[in-house]
Amino acid sequence: MIRAAAASLVLVLVLVACGGPSATPSPPAQAEAASPARLRGSLLAFADSTLVFVACGTVTERAVMAPPSSQLLLAVTAVNGAVRDSLFVEFTADTTGGVITARATLFASSLSAGTRCDRPREPFEVVAMGNEPFWRVTFDGTQLVLERPEPPREMVFDADPVDTRGTLTTIIGRRALGKVRELKLGLLRESCSDGMSDAWYPYRAEVRVGDLALHGCARR
Repeated sequence: MIRAAAASLVLVLVLVACGGPSATPSPPAQAEAASPARLRGSLLAFADSTLVFVACGTVTERAVMAPPSSQLLLAVTAVNGAVRDSLFVEFTADTTGGVITARATLFASSLSAGTRCDRPREPFEVVAMGNEPFWRVTFDGTQLVLERPEPPREMVFDADPVDTRGTLTTIIGRRALGKVRELKLGLLRESCSDGMSDAWYPYRAEVRVGDLALHGCARR
């Protein structure tokens, strides 16, 4: 009887360790959704809204689907006056199955001054700028940096958490020293042209620093 009880105990332990009949199988892991690819290169636009893309460093032509939400056709029209000709673009896209479907247009500019493929990609989350007078604000996720030609040429602010409400994104930067202690950057999701380089941006930008208000365009 003792041997029988011991055998039964061993059998129970084996079943538990191996996930016996009563064990519930773990559900299969869900595949993570693929992140959109970030593309940059030349885009050829035809009058029937057909778009052909050639990525920087390649000669391969690929068709592009451009839903209205991507703003890609809007950018083409803003730069070239109509859906026609070529331009330089940066955009995110779903490339699943070898098909390029644009998601969001980040920047577009005329090829009259040459392609921008030889320029490195901006290493910031946000770049805002304006002309007359020139100014630029960059945001790297932790700091806002204001650059201007006149002194002080650069001011650095520690950024608060980004606040997005609808189509408006606000980023506030603060610093402990200096006469100017706060900078406020507002980004409105609306097409914008800098008026100097025939470039298109997906945001209008406003910067308030001290008593100064600066207006321009921005990209994310």
